[in-house]
Amino acid sequence: MRCTVIGCWGGSCRKDGACSGYLLQHGDAALLLDCGSGVASAVQNVIPLTQLHHVVVSHYHFDHCSDAGALDYGRLIDTQRGVTSTPLTFWAPDDAAELARLAMPPYSEAQAVHAGETVQIGPFSCSFLRTKHPVECLAVRVECAGGVLVYTADGAYTEELAAFAAGADVLITECSLYAGADGSRAGHMACTDAARLATRAKPGTLVLSHLPVYGDVQELLRDVQAVWDGKTLLASRLLALDVPERKGES
Repeated sequence: MRCTVIGCWGGSCRKDGACSGYLLQHGDAALLLDCGSGVASAVQNVIPLTQLHHVVVSHYHFDHCSDAGALDYGRLIDTQRGVTSTPLTFWAPDDAAELARLAMPPYSEAQAVHAGETVQIGPFSCSFLRTKHPVECLAVRVECAGGVLVYTADGAYTEELAAFAAGADVLITECSLYAGADGSRAGHMACTDAARLATRAKPGTLVLSHLPVYGDVQELLRDVQAVWDGKTLLASRLLALDVPERKGES
């Protein structure tokens, strides 16, 4: 399984950047985790929209789902042109009004997912955990070919999240705030919380994402590395990571 960072900014975007979006690929299958501002455009640096058939939306804040409309219209246009006939499917928290806004039948559809359940999306087995955030938000644990990737989406640190992320080969964690900030009431993590998460979950690779649009984000990396000595990366546009396969699984 390969993961490519499509967008990594939290709330808004820096110049030429995009908000949350992470493309998973295995063979011919593709799954997009979140589709924030700028993602529909940026993802086309990796695959054409005609090859994207599934999108997991962690929650309904704009920086995680605003490009659903662009993806809908892309599928409408490509279907009418005759270059695809497969509807685009969104998988998102169970809110009837929001699910209806995501979908544009017959070109796209939306399916509800719930904390505590596991959904098979092609080769990707996706399990969900509700995070500590002002609106319902689902972290996702993706298993494919024996490899494990965990995406925290948005949320303050909790021991439940650390247990959910335990042993991930790749852990993409939100890192919204600089050291000294308390994001717990807003439902976000500072870099110190991300470091704490890593010390509990012990991922093979830690990726800091949902980055602040102000300040020097290299400070986040330095502060995390002062606490967690494992492999740590700052998310960046089109950063590609291979999640290792385990023998005997495919």
